[in-house]
Amino acid sequence: MKKRTIYSCLLAFVLMLQSPITFAQTSEDWTQFRGAARSGISTESIADSQMSDPAPELIWKKKIGCAFSEITTSGDKLYTMLSEKTDSLSGWEYMAAFDAQTGKEIWRNKVDSIFIDKDGFGDGPRSTPLIGENTIFSFSSYGKLTAHAKTDGKQLWQVDFMKEFGSKLPRWGFSSSPVQVDGILIMEAGGTESRAFVAFDQNTGKLLWAKGKGNASYCSPLVAEIDGQTQIIFANQKTLSSYNSKGETLWTYAMKMNAPTAMPTLVDANKIFISTVRSSGFEIVEVKNNMLSEVLQAPTMKNDYSSTIYYKGHFYGFNVAALQCISAETGEKKWTKRGFGKGSLILVGDKLLVLSDKGQLIQIKADPTAYSEQRRFQAIEGKSWTAPSFVKGKLYLRNQTEMACYKFN
Repeated sequence: MKKRTIYSCLLAFVLMLQSPITFAQTSEDWTQFRGAARSGISTESIADSQMSDPAPELIWKKKIGCAFSEITTSGDKLYTMLSEKTDSLSGWEYMAAFDAQTGKEIWRNKVDSIFIDKDGFGDGPRSTPLIGENTIFSFSSYGKLTAHAKTDGKQLWQVDFMKEFGSKLPRWGFSSSPVQVDGILIMEAGGTESRAFVAFDQNTGKLLWAKGKGNASYCSPLVAEIDGQTQIIFANQKTLSSYNSKGETLWTYAMKMNAPTAMPTLVDANKIFISTVRSSGFEIVEVKNNMLSEVLQAPTMKNDYSSTIYYKGHFYGFNVAALQCISAETGEKKWTKRGFGKGSLILVGDKLLVLSDKGQLIQIKADPTAYSEQRRFQAIEGKSWTAPSFVKGKLYLRNQTEMACYKFN
């Protein structure tokens, strides 16, 4: 049981680690964790398919060093993190850029020593880089936030969270991802002396503000427009809290669960879905005039590391290791499908693209009335805990050993 709990928690960290966030992006690029709106949803579309149809065209596939970072995109470039060992106990973590058409590496920049996972789940970076207009922001497993020049990866500045804020190294490494709001870079730091959440000048790395209490977690923040305010929402330990870009506290809420790893999901205009595998299920809270009230609590969705997607009144996500669709209004289970392990998913138009933990890609109609599988193929080989990215008709996937591009449209 203890081993299973460790496995579950570790899987969970992957989700949170994967996700910087900014509103300054186009729908064509996947410049942060879970895409442009941090929802796991692409506004593009995919044609219906039959199970007898051939797999999408493989554009390229290549080996890559171990990490759990998503593939982010900007123009004709891909950006992600990776690691390489120099021996069994040491090595380096890197920020790297690749040609989107060929997968060829363009540059890489060393950011920190490699994190070696003592439990054997996977080494290297956990966080997904944030791609700005001219700058890329990466976060290493040992808590170093680095700004890189977009053109060549050159380090512009770096902040060491353990040194500067007294942050404690989480068991499976620092995993949260940067957030960019109103031109300010915001992160969960888990620092001492009320420095759980911090904000920086994106050009210099100068600390602008520090607020809140809590240790570094495996959950990335949600950014949402609620009641005419841009809110930066953190789910840390047992507290859900919201700040504006000036560091002013908008509200706090005592959750009925502890330490979510899956990122909170925005529901409609002012509701927030929170779930964790180590709880009785999920809860939805409503925000009105910076006051919160519980709308629903149910046991039908327990997210581990993979965040839930909200689409047309329903949630699609992994209830532990079962893909599930439930009603957002009642929590009623609509359908369940096993066989993917603890996979991940995104939504493209009205199609779910599910990546199993063994590298199979499954296309499913996002339909609450029935599970409707349209396509299945082996996309990459090996342990696959990183959610896909979808840009301009192309699907980008990676795991601990390889990276691939498939053409859908």
